[in-house]
Amino acid sequence: MPLFRNDLFHNESGTRYRLLHVKPEVDEAWILNVTDEATWPRKCSYAVLLDDMDKQKLTLLTGTDQGTVSEYTTAAKARRKKAWDIIEPLLASAAIFDSKLRGRLVKNRAESSGASATTINKYLRDYWRGGQTQDALIPDFPNIGLNQPQATNSRGRRPADSRYEIYQMQRSVDDKHVIAAVKEHFLNGEVSTLQHAFEEMLKKHYSYRDGNGVRFIKPSGERPSYRQFYTVVKRCFSLETILRGKKGNKDFERDHDQRIGSALHDAIGVGYIYEIDATVADVFLVAQADRSRIIGKPTLYLIYDRYSRLCVGLYVGLEHPGWETAVQAILSLAEDKAALCNKYGVPYDPADWPADRIFPQKFLGDCGEMISRNSNRICDGMESTISNAPPLSPQNKGTVECGFRLIHASIAPATPGYEPPSNVTRRRGKAYDKDACLTLDEFTAIIVRAIIAHNRREMKKYPLDPKAALRGVSPVPREIWEDNVVYSAGVISRYSEEYLRLQLLPRDKATVTDQGIQFRGCFYSCTEVEKKGWFVSAANRGRFDVDVSYDRRLVDSIVVHDPQDVRKSYPCGLTTTSESYRGYSHAEVKYVQTVVKRILQEGEDNALQERINLKTFISDIAHPAHAAMKQATQGKSRSSRKADIAADREAEKRARRQSDAARPLSPVCAASLPDNVFPMPDRSASAAGTVTQPSVKVDETPVRPLSIQEKLRLKKLEMLNDIRK
Repeated sequence: MPLFRNDLFHNESGTRYRLLHVKPEVDEAWILNVTDEATWPRKCSYAVLLDDMDKQKLTLLTGTDQGTVSEYTTAAKARRKKAWDIIEPLLASAAIFDSKLRGRLVKNRAESSGASATTINKYLRDYWRGGQTQDALIPDFPNIGLNQPQATNSRGRRPADSRYEIYQMQRSVDDKHVIAAVKEHFLNGEVSTLQHAFEEMLKKHYSYRDGNGVRFIKPSGERPSYRQFYTVVKRCFSLETILRGKKGNKDFERDHDQRIGSALHDAIGVGYIYEIDATVADVFLVAQADRSRIIGKPTLYLIYDRYSRLCVGLYVGLEHPGWETAVQAILSLAEDKAALCNKYGVPYDPADWPADRIFPQKFLGDCGEMISRNSNRICDGMESTISNAPPLSPQNKGTVECGFRLIHASIAPATPGYEPPSNVTRRRGKAYDKDACLTLDEFTAIIVRAIIAHNRREMKKYPLDPKAALRGVSPVPREIWEDNVVYSAGVISRYSEEYLRLQLLPRDKATVTDQGIQFRGCFYSCTEVEKKGWFVSAANRGRFDVDVSYDRRLVDSIVVHDPQDVRKSYPCGLTTTSESYRGYSHAEVKYVQTVVKRILQEGEDNALQERINLKTFISDIAHPAHAAMKQATQGKSRSSRKADIAADREAEKRARRQSDAARPLSPVCAASLPDNVFPMPDRSASAAGTVTQPSVKVDETPVRPLSIQEKLRLKKLEMLNDIRK
């Protein structure tokens, strides 16, 4: 194998050589040991080199003989030109390789150029070792100062007044102190500063105590300066390390990390990834019944297709972000768009909603509602997957995050009650809520119209696929969808709104009782369930459980799934027992029942006391009666007490009747009666032929207090005679 000028090869021991010059006619070759920086070219036999190459004693190196092509600074190019101008006359003759002639040539060139012989020798070595090109003379600026000795050798800026000598930094000691101080006192939060870390380092490692125990910092010249401290920090800590330590990994990745790649990398096509998220809209709303009452800002849910940037779903409501609210946004995928536009007075065009009723392969949300157990309903019934972005990482779902900004930016100038986000945290901010005049329905109409405008708008920075561009597709969301959907038809699905509603509503167990289907404190029923005899079966054979779907926001109805046929379900409403809860949410019902339970618990002590008082009263009557019975039945058998039970009962009844009937009513005082009312005459006196006239004189005899039995008998007589007090 032949060798050419500038070829690199190494021997069996690994020493590298470069072929500098060849004279085949005289069998002469000049080589340089590039492994040793201090050697000079030496002459050898060219035939011997070729023979060693054939015998594999020497191995040719390929791909390492040329450096990288780079753009150099103006200063580096000037240094290169200066060095080349100095050594160029010496390279014109091969005599420069000969050690016997080189010294005289270099000395003469030094005298003519003004450069020292040492500098010229250095330029020659760099030229030969670097491949005998002018770029080999470029100074190695990036590596200057990296391989410093342990001490700084008094380098650095001297003080103007020569107050002190420059401190000699020792890498083995001082660098360790700087690194430890930065890690402990600087990379621990946003508040700490480098100056604080520098002072803590001096206090710990570069201070002393006097005889009184007072600590003093060593004077300048005996300790590192702040400039030396900062130099070590720049050399040992990258900007990413500092930002991660000061801001945290999450904030760094969100606000300071590099932005390489595109969101389209993960999206194979339209309908593959839907991004869903919620935010609080920046508009104050008023009550529909009374526009003078401000009800705050609504919650806005948006769903975007990542590939086409098409807004495919929305929901505007007053509920806080959660699974129930997210369900409404997902249901909007299959909602009748014509009815939606007609409801809010927005012009309808089917071309504005090309993704109607189309479900994606994957939903991408954050660690909120889409991480709940209820979201498994999407995976079970629609064969879709759910991906959750890490917390505090909006860049992972940037399509929907930017969608919020675009929607707000498009409606901000013309929407009354709009409050810029910067005003929320601004001291003495403006009162934008005073301009609030829109109701929830009116604001929803604005959002629907803004979404239609977005779906029609051209995206100037959208990375349009070259094939789509050649087909004449404009970077408009709805046009990108229409063009790409034919390639995604095999991976996306279409569902009806009814199916989605049943599938997405949360499920739980309810109990079938004789009073109805009991679920979370309320009873439900419907005609279909009553005809199936569930309640009769529960009353006679025992209760049983069924699966129900429900909406947490309203208790008015639930959907009951037939345990015998999974394909059947029955919508059930509240029974008359639970009709009072109509219009309540499940949380409100739970709260009301908790209050009722607390009230009952507070009355348990009184109820217990009343039961004890009743038992005490019964005992006071029963114990003497039992003692009297024992005394009266002495010497009598139990059967003898029941021998004449009928006769004894009749005698007791006759005695009771005569005593009760013979007892007169309480006397009525004539003076207490009105003028037009007269007391009735006594029946017994009328029967005897004499009528006793009422006497005006009041009896002075004290009246005996009536017993309980007498009072009850009198009350009964008053009711029979229709006497009302």
